[in-house]
Amino acid sequence: MKLSFEFYGELIPLSAGHERLTLMVSSAPATVADALLLLAEHLPALQSGLDRCAVVDDTDILLRSDPVPESGHLVLLPPVAGG
Repeated sequence: MKLSFEFYGELIPLSAGHERLTLMVSSAPATVADALLLLAEHLPALQSGLDRCAVVDDTDILLRSDPVPESGHLVLLPPVAGG
């Protein structure tokens, strides 16, 4: 299965400047949390930002316990602050 991730904001520098990353995995992760664990194993510097980010598929915000979408595409959005 192909898992693809899109990064925004503070996650881009943590991902060594990547805005997108694709991982080929032998079996599909069952949940969003499992997919994020695979991502953190591939890019350990992201671990600190993954716990705080929202995960989105198209227009739906996913829970960590949700199944990975059939597309395998996850968008990671860090929290936003400002005034």
